Amino acid sequence: MFISSNGFLLNSFEKLTSNRTSKNQFTEKLSSGKRINRAADDAGGLSISESLKAQIRGLSMAGKNTQDGISMLQVADGAMDEITKTLHRMKELSVQASNDILTEGDRRAIGEEFNQLKENIENISQNTEFNGIKILNEDKTLVIQTRDNPYASYNVKLNNNSLQALGIDSTSINTAANSNEANGKIKDALDTVIKNRVKIGTHLNNLQHAFNNASNSGSNLTSSLSQIEDVDMAATLMKSVKDDLLINYNKSMLVSSKQSNEGVNTVINKWLLG
Repeated sequence: MFISSNGFLLNSFEKLTSNRTSKNQFTEKLSSGKRINRAADDAGGLSISESLKAQIRGLSMAGKNTQDGISMLQVADGAMDEITKTLHRMKELSVQASNDILTEGDRRAIGEEFNQLKENIENISQNTEFNGIKILNEDKTLVIQTRDNPYASYNVKLNNNSLQALGIDSTSINTAANSNEANGKIKDALDTVIKNRVKIGTHLNNLQHAFNNASNSGSNLTSSLSQIEDVDMAATLMKSVKDDLLINYNKSMLVSSKQSNEGVNTVINKWLLG
């Protein structure tokens, strides 16, 4: 005769299996750091977390777009600063050349520097580029996406800073009269470049605000995602320790129940056979 219907044994085995399953689940969460590793963990939470991830990635890329726009405007402003400095020097030369107390050699030397400065402005306006795009050779508008979901963009308007656009392509200081005329045109060109730089500065400030806004939104969404998706490490560690204790206890109960069951069988068998 053999007794196998031991309630304590079966109960301990069931608890051991349950606690091992719970232990495995929490070990997976501790390893990944995520409370949601599959849809079965939290179907509603998974739907929300994936939606937040899409928004965060979109905002991140929009932020990169905005930073690219800021970099482009910084390049443009640096180039226009050089144009401004060149125009200041050209103005000095035009004033100098308007003086009649100059020899032909003096005026020629001044004129050569003046023409070289004009070429410098043209080279800057025609060759300044960002990512292969020329940004000072013509009037143009570039659209930069500054936000995703909802979509938002910003139009950056760039101005032509060539000699022709500034009205100084035909200026000359070969005579005192031409020098006086050039002086007036250079003053107007300086005013134009300064206005263009003010516009660049406004664009820079607006794009910086847009970037800060997108960055703040991304940080807030990331925080929300963490609350939904990330595991509570302290609570999970405590649960893991508890499961370890229960598993060890269940194992000892199984051994005890098995020994008790075997002892009862031995006594009954002796009694029956004796």
